[in-house]
Amino acid sequence: MTEPTQDAPHVASVLRLAATMQRVSLLIAGPTAVVAVVLGFVLRGVPGGVGAIVGGVVALGLGLLGTVVMSRTARATPAGVMVGALAAFTGKLAFLLVFLLVMRGTSLFDNQAFAFTMLAVTVAYITGEVVGFVRAKTPVIDI
Repeated sequence: MTEPTQDAPHVASVLRLAATMQRVSLLIAGPTAVVAVVLGFVLRGVPGGVGAIVGGVVALGLGLLGTVVMSRTARATPAGVMVGALAAFTGKLAFLLVFLLVMRGTSLFDNQAFAFTMLAVTVAYITGEVVGFVRAKTPVIDI
């Protein structure tokens, strides 16, 4: 009979941080995306609304990727968690680059509504991550 393995001390902290950061980020970025979609429809018509929807979905999806990877790599070493975070960041940049290259010059949606929605939702999501990190009150220096 094997004994259950006990998690390393950092695992609970990383899991709590990831959950808090994700929850607060979605509470801030979700309504921001909704407002952007409404403004897209009102100011730019159907193409603006569609652009805002696409921008909101892409920004929320890319934002979520970071906290999901953080929670999935929590049981790795602290260096492993950092590697996961850097890989997620690199993946976000690569996805965004490919997406923008593929959609360059598209007439499927309004590019300005897409861009402003991406900007607003990304800033809101990052703000939520910072607020969530601070609210989690996790010691980051072990003395």
